[in-house]
Amino acid sequence: MPPRIVTALGLRLRVLDAGAGEAVLLVHGVGGWAENWEEVIAPIVARGRRAIAIDLPGFGESERPRHARYFDPERPFYAEIVWAALDALGVREAHLVGNSLGGAVVTLAALTAPERTRSLTLAAGAGIGLEVSSLLRLVALPGIGLLTRLRRPRRWADRTLESCFYDVGRIPAHLYPEARRWGDRSFPEFVRVLRAGVGLRGVRPALRRHWVDRLAAYRGPVLVVWGRQDAVLPVAHAAAARALLPQAEVVLIDRCGHVPMAECPTEFLAALEPFLDRVERQVG
Repeated sequence: MPPRIVTALGLRLRVLDAGAGEAVLLVHGVGGWAENWEEVIAPIVARGRRAIAIDLPGFGESERPRHARYFDPERPFYAEIVWAALDALGVREAHLVGNSLGGAVVTLAALTAPERTRSLTLAAGAGIGLEVSSLLRLVALPGIGLLTRLRRPRRWADRTLESCFYDVGRIPAHLYPEARRWGDRSFPEFVRVLRAGVGLRGVRPALRRHWVDRLAAYRGPVLVVWGRQDAVLPVAHAAAARALLPQAEVVLIDRCGHVPMAECPTEFLAALEPFLDRVERQVG
């Protein structure tokens, strides 16, 4: 699928855009890129929907933002970039689907524009709980930004990718060269984003508290999908999501890590597609 470039908030963003019908926006996690969703894009399109996967600013081949206030309580950059990108694509409403950081991104978007949100799906979505892996917490160490000036070995990209999977034998082959191509390039943004939302003890409590308080008022349809063996964000966060969003449907996938759409696409789609069908029947 050839990518296209759109401009949103003055930034050039790389987008994979296929199909027609109800729009499904797919947002990757920190350090990721649009092809993290490759295993599910074609099936979504085959069900008569438009699948849109983006490289977030500073990741993949999208332009890096300057002085972005990623999770700002008043004007969160990530919510604004979602709706600006969809505006550039001519999309008024969309199903919002996010993995890891992408889960936090689409949650911010849904909370700031619920009238444009058809549904919200969190695939191991960040921001629900405070706990994150020790690797992510280390980014909060003083001076860590100096590492962004050093070139990391190729194996660093491979190991980072593998840490997101329960069974490395199920890593789609295309992800390895993509991780080597884009992982090192996006590392400075990886550090900036994590430092904005994560401290040495996990997700910054005050930041999480602000958005969780708003989350309680969200009444739209929600699906939560989590790998039981997620080593990045613990599966216990799925139960926390159910407590915060009583309307949420929660699906746990066994023998699955942090990126269920890539490691267990069949099981992920078995949860996502009926959910989208139900949402569209209810509204239609």
